[in-house]
Amino acid sequence: MGSTRRVTNLALLVAVGLSLSIVESTLPPLFPIPGAKLGLANIATVITLVLFDPLMAFEVTIFRTILGGLLRGSIVGLFLSFSGGIVSTLIMVLILIAAKKYVSVIGLSIAGAAAHNITQLAAAFLFVRHASLFVYLPYMLLVSIPTGLFVGFCSTRLSSSLKAIVEEGA
Repeated sequence: MGSTRRVTNLALLVAVGLSLSIVESTLPPLFPIPGAKLGLANIATVITLVLFDPLMAFEVTIFRTILGGLLRGSIVGLFLSFSGGIVSTLIMVLILIAAKKYVSVIGLSIAGAAAHNITQLAAAFLFVRHASLFVYLPYMLLVSIPTGLFVGFCSTRLSSSLKAIVEEGA
């Protein structure tokens, strides 16, 4: 893929992820667990993994988390989002490499959601230094299932619709 097309696709995917993050921040909490969210911005990362390559998926994650953190003005939020996003993307890439034909996009998304939640709790522990924080872990992992399903379903639908456009431009 030409560098201009690659940069354009990267910019569009980062903008989509950032926009979804902003939209999600305006929604009321969907779960009674503090910090639990749908993770709509991860749709951009999952679509990038499906349609492009792991390197671009990492770039989308890096740019959208840094820009999102700067827009919100929260260094702690930036750190939590960045660490969760990077580890989540890494886990999804490793699963794709190891078991691509055995795992669906929805399965990838659920694994990514679980990795994101585990990483964010571990990163939050670095700030609060209180082990009781891990009481949330089973609940966050439970929330990973419906959120991962939703993000995976949306990513599957969108990537199948966008596949022809991406292949046409290649």
